[in-house]
Amino acid sequence: MRRPDNIAFGVDDRLPARLGLGLALQQLAFLGALMVIPDIYVRAQGLERGALVNITSATLLVAALVIWLQVGRFRRVGAGYYYPLQATGAVLPALYLVARQPDVGLDAVFGMLWVVGLSQVAFSFLIMRMRNIFTVEVSGVAVMLIGLGLGQLGLQQIFGYGAVQQAPSRSGLAAAGLTFAVMVGCNVWARSLLKLMAPLAGLAAGMAFSLAMGMVPRQLDVWSELHWFWVPQLPVFGWAFSPAAIVPYMVTGFVLALTSMGTQTIVQRSADADWVRPDLRALGRGVRAEGLAHLFASLVNGLPMAASGGAVSLAAASGCSSRYLGYWTAGLLLLVAMIPKLIGVWLLLPAPVMGALLLYLATFTTLSGLQLIASRMLDNRRVLAVGVGLMAGTSVAGIQASIDGLWPDLRYVALSGLAVGVCATVAMSAVFRIGMRRGTRQRFALDHATLAEVTGFLEGQGKLWGARHEPVRRAEMAGWQAVEALTAHHLVDSAHGEIEIETDFDEYVFTLILRYRGGLLPLPEIAPSAEELMNSREAELRMAGYLVARTAHRAQASSNGRGMCTLRLKFEN
Repeated sequence: MRRPDNIAFGVDDRLPARLGLGLALQQLAFLGALMVIPDIYVRAQGLERGALVNITSATLLVAALVIWLQVGRFRRVGAGYYYPLQATGAVLPALYLVARQPDVGLDAVFGMLWVVGLSQVAFSFLIMRMRNIFTVEVSGVAVMLIGLGLGQLGLQQIFGYGAVQQAPSRSGLAAAGLTFAVMVGCNVWARSLLKLMAPLAGLAAGMAFSLAMGMVPRQLDVWSELHWFWVPQLPVFGWAFSPAAIVPYMVTGFVLALTSMGTQTIVQRSADADWVRPDLRALGRGVRAEGLAHLFASLVNGLPMAASGGAVSLAAASGCSSRYLGYWTAGLLLLVAMIPKLIGVWLLLPAPVMGALLLYLATFTTLSGLQLIASRMLDNRRVLAVGVGLMAGTSVAGIQASIDGLWPDLRYVALSGLAVGVCATVAMSAVFRIGMRRGTRQRFALDHATLAEVTGFLEGQGKLWGARHEPVRRAEMAGWQAVEALTAHHLVDSAHGEIEIETDFDEYVFTLILRYRGGLLPLPEIAPSAEELMNSREAELRMAGYLVARTAHRAQASSNGRGMCTLRLKFEN
């Protein structure tokens, strides 16, 4: 794993105490701002403020536990990277649906969260078996939808439409503009510590401006009523079984697993300069850790949470991918869970200031998703799958009411744009695999074969399978070098005069196989010297074979003893 240039602290780099605390406070400011979700749920259920503190404390305890599981590098649980969970509005529809069922109380709404946990644990064992479906472009769609969702939520916070009902004001727009400008300025022009703390500096500037403009008087009144220390009552509602909760919570678990895969892709890509595809084993361990955390949430009556694409984008934008940041953040979350005054601090942060942070993070996340999609060669099938997924994911919010009216059962599936977009891409990718062969072959007559024909055939196969550009280009170069060497040195039997080129792809390796009748192409490990090249035509052949072998990651030449030769070249995807 090679650390990217924009990352100051790699995955296994320990953080200095002052920097670790500062970055953890920055993470806490972001994660805690979305604790408005418990407040929304408590208000919708008509509960008292004491229930809000209990639910929020339980949710923070779950968030601390899952971070510890993720960064601890246990054998079968935990991704080994820093990525936290956060409260999300995507889970509210499922909670509301269950709460509206007859004879269902809040003890069942929270107690049945074990269904979410078990769904994630079960899904984590299927990821490796579905690697041909959950491809890089699917991860790219998930990451891009996460970024677009962050941007949309940021605009809602700034301009006050959608789920956020406050009216926009000039002072709010000014606070958002100042916050965003400070973040961008620190990230682009500042150096060292200030560059790492760009988001925190922006939040501090926006908060100071908001206090000066008198934008937080109501929140100050609420904050003053909270206690300094609180021992949460866990569980506050208890547990109950409800069959009505099984279907929506299973779907919620699947949605949260897909969100986790997209978020972990951001983490892996930002931590490794040589990243080419998601580590599915790490993805499975990460989803499994989230499932165990939701089993714990069921015990303490915490809210279900989603992997935070914004938090990992914040860490990457700050130049930190160290897993040790997780220990600092988990410790602060445990501390805050016992201090309602600190929980209330998040209520002081004005919505426009938080919206500016979300917009700032959305730019990095959205572009990461776009780069993931563009890193693969796409034919019409894959273009359609990606395009439909993106359109479905970005449009579902506008047609949610129509979906509920026409097909009520789909309300369990259309819980979020991310879920709809990724499910659409996965479904279309699976359908388009019908009739797609893993390996193809084509014969080329040496008298008429051209570079354009050979490269066109290989490029078409790369697009069909969604291979990366680099291994296909290497295969094109090595394939044509081999054809030229075999032709120039008359190694192909003139009675047949043709070469059969076969390709094979398994998501990890692009294999090029040349079959012909004649003599073997030598594949020396050491190039011939300049003197040998000047004096021997045999040395020219060995140099050609050396270049072919060096272009491929692995090369092997063999013969069956009856004149049929096979040159097998493998290129890591």
